[in-house]
Amino acid sequence: MDNSITKLFGIQYPIIQGGMVWVSGAKLAAAVSNAGGLGLIGAGSMKPELLREHILKAQKLTDKPFGVNVPLLYDKAQEQIDCALELGVKIFFTSAGSPKKFTSYLKQKGAIVVHVTSSPELAMKCLEAGVDAIVAEGYEAGGHNGREEITTMTLIPQVKAKINIPLIAAGGIATGAGIVAAMSLGADGVQMGTRFLMTAESSAHKNYKELALKALPHSTQIMMRKTVPVRLLSNSFASDIKAIEEQFIGDELKTKLTEHLGKFRAKNGMLDGDIDQGELEIGQVVSLIKNIPSVEEVMRELVADYQKTLSRLPVKL
Repeated sequence: MDNSITKLFGIQYPIIQGGMVWVSGAKLAAAVSNAGGLGLIGAGSMKPELLREHILKAQKLTDKPFGVNVPLLYDKAQEQIDCALELGVKIFFTSAGSPKKFTSYLKQKGAIVVHVTSSPELAMKCLEAGVDAIVAEGYEAGGHNGREEITTMTLIPQVKAKINIPLIAAGGIATGAGIVAAMSLGADGVQMGTRFLMTAESSAHKNYKELALKALPHSTQIMMRKTVPVRLLSNSFASDIKAIEEQFIGDELKTKLTEHLGKFRAKNGMLDGDIDQGELEIGQVVSLIKNIPSVEEVMRELVADYQKTLSRLPVKL
């Protein structure tokens, strides 16, 4: 599986763990890197001082490359980036904002920069900004989602046709067969959030993981399309959000959603285990996942399934 992605990051497999809020700290990132992939610390839920702790911990847990995912919509993004740079981090995945905001700054510091996008048009903006690689994330993905609602199978070939730098597919991928499919469409590597969320090393609460094991194909849904689209696992909180969206419009809708969201809903659900009133961000592919193994076991299974899938493909149609 040696290719442009493994060479770019200095890793064994072109498999990257999603930098998820509340569930992807040092332990998960280091485990993925130790298993041959690229682990990411999700800075979105961390103040700079907490991010510092996780980076230092990850550096003790692995001598392999790992990176930091920084959502640019948060006001502490600059502080998070400077903290990571100070500690020697050289791989940055940025998302939820303009790729032009920090790419030049990071490149001047000698960092590798990857930006997450949800459409071919936005991929072109990433290319113009000078990123080293692009994550094209389809509508199946968990958490905050693109407004374009383009699925991964449709998105990857369209982005591939417009860029000449490494392309990473994300959204709806949790198996070796999924990796083969993504690469067949033009991806050089994959990023997986939900599959690594559902491992022993992720900091997702046990209650959250156990509820996710019961998920059916229709158990996730996109909420808040008119404000900030996000894919959630169905629960009472998601039902309340749906009811608000059906009842209100315009500024009143935004006000009601803000009031109901309050603070730390995602933390309450994903980290603290309130599976009834917490915000449970997860990908549509969760219904395929029926176990909570170690990261090492997941990586072995992914590679074996990838090779098995290749071996059963017909030589010709």
